[in-house]
Amino acid sequence: MLQKNPSLSISDDAVDSAASRRFVLMLALALIVSLLPLASNLITHFPDERHYSNGAVIMLHTGDYLTPHTAEGDVRLKKPPLTYWMSAAGMKIFGISVLGSRFLWLIAGAATLLITFCLARTITRNDRTALLAASLLATNAVFLRACVNAIPDMPLTMFMLIGMLGFVGLLFRDDHHHVYGILAYAGTGLAILAKGLLPVAMLGYILLYCMTVPALRRRSQRLWQPLTIAVCLGIVGIWFIYQSLHTPSMLSADFVADQISDKINVNPDIIAMGLIHSFAGLIGPTFVWLGLLFYGARKAGLRLERDSLNGIAPFFLGWIIAVSIIFSLNSLPSHRYVIPVIPLLCVLLACGFQEVTDSRFEKLVRRVLRIIILFAAIPIAGVFLVGIQLLSPLYVAGLAAGIAGVMTTLWVVNAGLKMHGLAASAAVLAMVSTLAVTPVAKALLVPDIGKPLAARINTLHLQENQVLFVGPVLDAAKIRLHANFDAQFRQRTVFPPAEIDPGVKVVLSTDKHIADALAQRGFAVEEVTAGWRRIHIQDFLSALKTGTLQEARERYGEHGYVAIRS
Repeated sequence: MLQKNPSLSISDDAVDSAASRRFVLMLALALIVSLLPLASNLITHFPDERHYSNGAVIMLHTGDYLTPHTAEGDVRLKKPPLTYWMSAAGMKIFGISVLGSRFLWLIAGAATLLITFCLARTITRNDRTALLAASLLATNAVFLRACVNAIPDMPLTMFMLIGMLGFVGLLFRDDHHHVYGILAYAGTGLAILAKGLLPVAMLGYILLYCMTVPALRRRSQRLWQPLTIAVCLGIVGIWFIYQSLHTPSMLSADFVADQISDKINVNPDIIAMGLIHSFAGLIGPTFVWLGLLFYGARKAGLRLERDSLNGIAPFFLGWIIAVSIIFSLNSLPSHRYVIPVIPLLCVLLACGFQEVTDSRFEKLVRRVLRIIILFAAIPIAGVFLVGIQLLSPLYVAGLAAGIAGVMTTLWVVNAGLKMHGLAASAAVLAMVSTLAVTPVAKALLVPDIGKPLAARINTLHLQENQVLFVGPVLDAAKIRLHANFDAQFRQRTVFPPAEIDPGVKVVLSTDKHIADALAQRGFAVEEVTAGWRRIHIQDFLSALKTGTLQEARERYGEHGYVAIRS
């Protein structure tokens, strides 16, 4: 990216390479361990998770793994089935639960770190640069959030990154021709099965780039691998062929509409807002790193060059810009849409840092990281002050001592670290901080309302057709992750005006008005309380100041209702 340091293309010392590889494996394991408590509870919850957890539960109950369904029994083909399969596989291991629905996302996040390492090493043949790229990714808040939300973003990112690794190998390396071909097309195909057509756009971009860059026209012949393409196309095409034969109208109404017609909007205001969201997703989590890189480049008197990294830098930058433009047309913009290219941005940042790094620059980075440690201690201390009122003081003191020990260790150890080690220490700080504050967040925010409702009906030992939920579909999905049913219970979004089916023994709801109406119909209504999810800052600060946070949590926590037929 910044053309100065010729050692970028020279292999590391074998001992240093082995250490870098061990550390990136430890980093991937640390990601799983640090995010596991967060993923095991609905502390954070993305609304679209209900589609995939519900669909996975239905697949497990019905045995139909090809056609996703909603909880109401409708076919849902807006996204291909791979995300549902991942959730179902996790539930096969851990049972129908929050952890079961999300576990493979942690594995995918760790795998994405390792693939980022491999991609950077393929480009630079330098393990320190590769470790730096993986460490930068592990500090990215958008990426870390995607690791615990069971939606298509993370599998899409992982498989597209595998595909990009393969295409980079085909176009910019001379070895392992067939291996890179398998990675390129298998990764692209699985990415299509994860979320849809963005990987097709990636393939189109690569072909167009090869046609317009003279240096790649001859090498583009390596992209033509008929057997690999045919096998991967066949595997991906089977699902689309199956749905076109069995549910052609739904495939058109759901998949095509979701991927193209309902998403593309040429309104200038929407495009501008989409670009802002893309910019926020790319720049926001990497703002400090980008600032350091530009400062270092300016001090070193370096500039961008088109042939940097043998042409890979403009290749990556072009795709990052293309993704930003593609999603600027989306009528519902979001910063998370750029997640598939965040690993590429981290690779470019790592390469840039290796070009500008010297002892003075490392000293600057060390100072910045120490400032970050100091500033991070302030909100963490605030979280622990909250925790004192919700958890055992001894437990909170242990958490505080642990995070203080890690911060102190990083402060001291950073004095002797090189650039890749400094970035790795920042990643460790992000992970350990998340691990430390999760118990306090759990004490305040969970259980989610689905857990106490499910716990109550589990004690009644009812059949699924004897239970009815009335209310928001998101709350119903939460109950489903905790209920011990062999099949789906019934659910409605609105209160039935007519008499409830006599076979229904229990009605669940999160709406007080519905509970009152059920009481008038002769049901015995019980109230359950969950965590404090809808926090009003004034009530929160008042309770914190008066030391009544536990009481406020019970008073303002989410409420659910169990109506039992008399």
